[in-house]
Amino acid sequence: MKTNQVSVFILLALIILSACSKSVTLNRMVPAEISVPNHVQKLLLVDRTAPQNEGLAVLEGMISGEAPFEVKNAAEATLNTVQQELNTSPRFEVIRARERLRGGLFAQTFPIPLTWEQVEALCAHYGTDAVLVLEKFSSDFIVTDKKKVIKKTVGTGKDARSVEVDGISMEGIASVSAGFRLYEPVSKNIFDQVNYDKTNLWSAEAETRTQAAALLIDKVRATQYVGRMAGSSYARRIAPMNVSISRTMYEKPKSKPNLAKGSRLAQVGQWEAALDSWHNGLNQINDNKSGGRLCYNLALGYEVMGDLEEAKFWAGKAFTDFGFKKGREYARQLEQRIFQDEILRQQLARD
Repeated sequence: MKTNQVSVFILLALIILSACSKSVTLNRMVPAEISVPNHVQKLLLVDRTAPQNEGLAVLEGMISGEAPFEVKNAAEATLNTVQQELNTSPRFEVIRARERLRGGLFAQTFPIPLTWEQVEALCAHYGTDAVLVLEKFSSDFIVTDKKKVIKKTVGTGKDARSVEVDGISMEGIASVSAGFRLYEPVSKNIFDQVNYDKTNLWSAEAETRTQAAALLIDKVRATQYVGRMAGSSYARRIAPMNVSISRTMYEKPKSKPNLAKGSRLAQVGQWEAALDSWHNGLNQINDNKSGGRLCYNLALGYEVMGDLEEAKFWAGKAFTDFGFKKGREYARQLEQRIFQDEILRQQLARD
């Protein structure tokens, strides 16, 4: 078979497969990467990136090309994102400290930890159980450009056409390095210390450098954007968060009306009726493909209803009884979700 014939065959197969199924989006909560002690319910968020020496910070900023106020704004965006993300989780009540402590602006290494007297004083003042500190922060924005042939539209209306002209391709790479510590005063333990290095790339094309630079994101917004990436990553490290997951639901072949009817019921939120339709369909099957799809849909229905053990049973049955390979992978995903839900239950428990 020729290559182009193979490509057409694969494309047709994908079209047929997509026509037989629908994508179902589920919202679920996933556990945090680490489990913070359950007695920590109120969390104080502290900015410790004020420079130790203002004059030295200005000098370092001149060398790096980053003004202290620009880095401060990026650090502020990072902390704002940590707070906003944590507020979407039921895990903590978050309080923002008003003061900005001296620590690690432009720093490449973590500063000396806060003393426990400082941590306890902050907790007592704000009525919190632990202190989360942005200990160090640095940022950079590098712009490069090169000559490139670009496309340009000339003319208007019906006379508009695309032509190639000499131009400039410009790229901007923003990076931040953000270091966090979580101080837990009951056990006098720095429960967590981690650094996030985040980067992002933007590009713009125009006929001249001036035009390309005008189209490219400016470094203030770029470093703030990457700072928010770091803040979001840390929030998800310590707090359970909601995520969206995609599942497949089968609605064909048409020769199996219970399969299609159950799918229609599910699409309008009548999942219990959909389960009944798919169960009834299993009593009338005479081929493995339909049996596998019915069992797979039953697994989906039970997952939506919150019965993960029953969902795993039917996903496994799709594979073991009917050889439906996707059922095996789905059963593995459900097993992982059951494991994660137990961790989640423990993380959300209150002492």
